[in-house]
Amino acid sequence: MAEPHSGNPLCTESRFKAFLGGACLPIRGVSFLLTHRGLKRYAILPFMVNMVLYFFVFCLFIYLLWSWEPKPAAWDFWGPIGGWLAAGVNRFDWLLKLAAFLLAVVFSFLSFTGIGMVIASPFNDLLSEKVIAARLGRCENAPPAGSFALGAVLRNVGHSLLNLLLQLLFTLPTLPCLLIPVIGFLPLLLISGWFAGFGFIDIAMAGNSFRIRHKRMAAGKLFWRILGFGLAMQVCFAIPLAGLLLLPVGVTAGSLAYGDEDWAEVFATSGAKEKIRFQ
Repeated sequence: MAEPHSGNPLCTESRFKAFLGGACLPIRGVSFLLTHRGLKRYAILPFMVNMVLYFFVFCLFIYLLWSWEPKPAAWDFWGPIGGWLAAGVNRFDWLLKLAAFLLAVVFSFLSFTGIGMVIASPFNDLLSEKVIAARLGRCENAPPAGSFALGAVLRNVGHSLLNLLLQLLFTLPTLPCLLIPVIGFLPLLLISGWFAGFGFIDIAMAGNSFRIRHKRMAAGKLFWRILGFGLAMQVCFAIPLAGLLLLPVGVTAGSLAYGDEDWAEVFATSGAKEKIRFQ
């Protein structure tokens, strides 16, 4: 078992440097995937899973939306005024479908990372293992450490579901802010960005048996790097159709971020006494 990386821990960096380093992680992820032989075949697995899933869900949603016929309004209890308003509403019922479509697009954008992490969790874990192995110079054709064992699959899916649930809980209080012009979207962007970044790094942490308290310590130490990483990924996800391609990049970048840390020192400075298995 390899020793933890002995570089400088992130806690010695300035907040701006940590944020900027996190924002550059997607570029590192792309470069690492392209320059290390054998990784691309592992990256294609989560990509294919999410592409098939989202294509199916999108087609189903379009079918249901097309088949939906809003119930005609009948406001005869208001007399002539109610009838006139009802006629106007019925004439522009297509606006309801447009609003439903836009809401679905926003929900898909905000939940893409979390849902994708849950569904493709075993494949993401396999890619993460291979990235860490390649970073440490291990044999790239070595068998995986057990990502598809039942216990590991259930554990990693559980971690992904927990992250998704926490993201939803933190997202709900920010929704009223959307009514604020111009800047109302910022709280929601920050929340979704942070959880996106944490979700990608959490794949490697879950694979190394980090418990909730360990992750809480790591989140505190890596807060600004996680935020920069997640916001950069959210910007990339805004590019049409790019999100399907970028999930493997995020997994790779998150695994590299995990490997950058001297976790023994991070937890020592946080007061953790128990020993943790490092990959």
